[in-house]
Order: sequence, then C-alpha cells, then structure tokens
Amino acid sequence: MALTFDREIYGKLLAEFQPKVITSEEEYDFALEAVEKLMGCKNRSPEQTAILQLLVSLIEEYESKNYSMRESSPHEIR
Repeated sequence: MALTFDREIYGKLLAEFQPKVITSEEEYDFALEAVEKLMGCKNRSPEQTAILQLLVSLIEEYESKNYSMRESSPHEIR
C-alpha cells in the first residue's frame, strides 16, 4: 500500500518551518531545531519526511560553505 502525498498538509508544514537558504548562524540553529523536532516524530508522515529532507539539504549546504574541513595529511590522521 503506497502512502499518498497530501499537498495541503505539506503546505501547512512549509508555513510552519519556512525552509529557505541558510545565511546566518541564527537560521542554521533554527533549521537544526526543526530537524530535531521532525526526527523525534515516531510515525513521520510523507510530508514531514519531505520537509526533513529539504531542511537537511539546506543544513548540509550551509555547513559545507561555512564549516569546511581542511585536508589532513596521513601523518595528522593517526
């Protein structure tokens, strides 16, 4: 049985979480809190999962731009 995607529910979730490109630490923290909230849902709906995936993508993009890790030499990895 396939679950259906309800656009009305998704629209309400978009209004609640208001996902957007993250440009500040404050927005980053807000997105992290939203992800934690959604991760805590035991029976996450398809709409909640879609918002969760979107937020995670936005967080990953922000982290890659602002928290990039420098290359380590084999000597430093030990």
